[in-house]
Amino acid sequence: MSAAAGPGVDPGSAEQFARTLATLEGRRVALVVTGSLSAAYLPYWLNFVSGLEAPPRLQVLLTRSATRMVAPTAVRALAGGEVAVDTWEDAPEGASPHVELAEWAEAFVVHPCTFSYLGRLAAGLADSPAQLAMQCSPAPKVVCPALPPGTLRSPAYQAHLRTLAEQRPDVTVLEPTQGVSAATGRREGLPPAYFPVALATAAAALGETGAPSAGSAEDAA
Repeated sequence: MSAAAGPGVDPGSAEQFARTLATLEGRRVALVVTGSLSAAYLPYWLNFVSGLEAPPRLQVLLTRSATRMVAPTAVRALAGGEVAVDTWEDAPEGASPHVELAEWAEAFVVHPCTFSYLGRLAAGLADSPAQLAMQCSPAPKVVCPALPPGTLRSPAYQAHLRTLAEQRPDVTVLEPTQGVSAATGRREGLPPAYFPVALATAAAALGETGAPSAGSAEDAA
């Protein structure tokens, strides 16, 4: 998979798309949610995952800014799994959350991803446990930017994409979609790629790596 911004997996027919998502059954996916307004839709997408016949195992990590958009209490009630605020201060004393996450996650999905978070990933920064885990883990990563109007033409944004394309073959950046900007009211907003497309892209990346599913590993043991 390439880091150059692209549309992600072609959904094709609904049946084909469902088959792609079904390959994620039991796979361990770390979902990192950053502080874009689109984070407010997280409960809807968690309900979507819970309705899948063959859902992945999600571990949800909210950045501190994301907690301003969606309440961790609501996310915990809907996620059916672990939810953490992604800061070093909120990690349990004596724990190594970045190591545990890097070893647990078979794939990472950052949805939505703010401009700032994308820049940190491209720069190799590790300001939080999830960021450090993504710098250390070879697992595929699907990044879904949610951007202000005009950002696609930003030299900094284009530089981030080039850096990831050249240095991070494990990262796939999905093009934002088009929508109405909450700030301007005009159709110039850049919300993230649809979450099911992000999941399907992660499924395709796992298929390319040939990594056995969690279920396969347990069966072999």
